[in-house]
Amino acid sequence: MKEKVHSDTECGQDDRALWFAFQKGDRDAFETIYRTHIAHLISYGFKITGEKPVIQDCIQDLFMELWDHREGLGEVRVIKHYLLKSLRYKIIRSLRESYTEDLEVVSYRIEEDPFENRLLEEEVGVQQSKKLHAALAKLPKRQKEAIHLRYFEEMSNEEVADLMGVNYQSACKFIYTGLKNLRDFLLFLIFIISQILIY
Repeated sequence: MKEKVHSDTECGQDDRALWFAFQKGDRDAFETIYRTHIAHLISYGFKITGEKPVIQDCIQDLFMELWDHREGLGEVRVIKHYLLKSLRYKIIRSLRESYTEDLEVVSYRIEEDPFENRLLEEEVGVQQSKKLHAALAKLPKRQKEAIHLRYFEEMSNEEVADLMGVNYQSACKFIYTGLKNLRDFLLFLIFIISQILIY
């Protein structure tokens, strides 16, 4: 992963200033928030559901509500964390109301996420990226979500726990078990490929 340009403290200060300007009705600040975080929101939305209309509607509703209720919103230290958590709540509520998908067995459509694809291909190459996609697709829902937040959104374990609505120990377990399963599955893929090449 690329190193962060700013420290968490600096990012927090920038976010607070931007959020304050947005709450005062600054449309440029609102547009900056949208442009900065829309790719992360779309990427994260696909970790919860593969239904594009649901993701689009929830993101649209999220930003409409933000603008309409901006003056009554509380202080936000990290905007990305706030937006992801809000989107997660909206998507899950929408899925529960429509029953379009089973929330416990919903499959993540990793291949439909161009933002994540670009990150992976830049860092580990096309072939390794394909293997990692296959491994991620095999993980249980909560493990995939935790790993996405921890490594693709670069959140701390505490932030992952808060966003997922679980305690710290559970978040750590999701991340640790997910990484172990990824490693085991990738090793299995390497073994299978080696056997094919031998024969």
